[in-house]
Amino acid sequence: MTVVGEQELGYAAARRARTTLGLGLEAPLADIVEVVEDLASVPVTVLGLPQGIAGLQGGKQGRHFVFLNGTQAVSRQRFTLAHELGHIEMGHGGSVDYEDNVLGSSRRAPREVQADGFAAEFMAPLDGVGTWLNLMHGPDLSLETVVRLAHHFHVSAKAALYRLQAAWRLSKGKYQPVEEAIDRGEHHELAKRLGLESHADTLARACAHLPRMPRATLTHGVNAYERGLLTVEQIAALLQVDEARIRAEFEARGAMPPATESDY
Repeated sequence: MTVVGEQELGYAAARRARTTLGLGLEAPLADIVEVVEDLASVPVTVLGLPQGIAGLQGGKQGRHFVFLNGTQAVSRQRFTLAHELGHIEMGHGGSVDYEDNVLGSSRRAPREVQADGFAAEFMAPLDGVGTWLNLMHGPDLSLETVVRLAHHFHVSAKAALYRLQAAWRLSKGKYQPVEEAIDRGEHHELAKRLGLESHADTLARACAHLPRMPRATLTHGVNAYERGLLTVEQIAALLQVDEARIRAEFEARGAMPPATESDY
C-alpha cells in the first residue's frame, strides 16, 4: 500500500474515533489529555523520558496506557499523544516512538504512517480545516495563515502546514517557502506579534510540575487517603511525586483524612 493509502487508513480511524467519543468532525480539542483519559479511558503519564523518546504506549488484556516525554514542546506532546492513541485505536500493539521520526516522511513503517495520519486528523480534522478556511474567506497560503490555523487547533506550525497541504492538495513547490520559514523559527515571533497566546491545557500545565500522574491514579490515592489507608507521605513515595504536589492536588479536590476520636 502507498504512503497515501496508509495515511487514509489513519484518517478513517481518527474520524471513527472522534465520532465514537462524541467529538464531532470539526472542532479543535480543548484538552487532549482529558479526551484520552476521560473519554477513551487510557491513563496518561507525563514525565522526563530518556533523550530521543517522544512517547510510548502499551497494554494488556484490553487495558492501555500512554507515557509522554514532558520535556518536549507542548505542541509536539499533543501530537504524540494523538499518535499513541492512534496505535491503540488501530490495534497496533505496544510501541516506542522517537522524536527523530519526521512527520510526513515516506521512509517510515506503515503503522507509523497510519498513526501519524490518525493524529493529524484527530487533532485537526480536514472538515474542520475546511470550515476554518471558509470563515477566513479562503486566505492565501502564508506563514500567518499557518500560524493562525496552528493556534486554532492547538498544533505545531509544521502540523498545521501539512493539514493545509492536505486540504488544498498543494504541491511541494507551493508550500515549501512557508515550510522553510517555519524551519527558521519565524513562526514563533509572528505568533507573538499577532498576540496568539499559548493554549493552556493539561499538558501545558504539566510541563512545570513533572511528573504528571494519570487522573485515575490520583483518584485512587485520594480514596486511600480518605479511608486512612495511606498517608500523603506514603502516596508521594509510591507515585515518586513531591509531597507538596500531592498535598496541593488533595487540597484542590477537597480530600480530607478520616475523622479520629479526638475530632469529636
